[in-house]
Amino acid sequence: MLDTTPRYTISVAARLAGVPAHALRTYEREGLLTPGRLGKRNRLYSDDDIARARHIADLARQGINMAGIKAILRMEEEQHT
Repeated sequence: MLDTTPRYTISVAARLAGVPAHALRTYEREGLLTPGRLGKRNRLYSDDDIARARHIADLARQGINMAGIKAILRMEEEQHT
């Protein structure tokens, strides 16, 4: 299991995940990622968040739309519980 401690700013997390920062914001807006917060504005991402962002980006590159990605992630989560 990856570390869930929020520690990376959005610019660092985006670089580590291999996606633009706006993609991380979109993933959050769509309910696919829930980064920690430092105050009201600053997002902090964990290693687990970065791995999830990579997975989401991989699915998107395969041509899967947001609804499909949500369904896949939901099924994956159900398998792990």
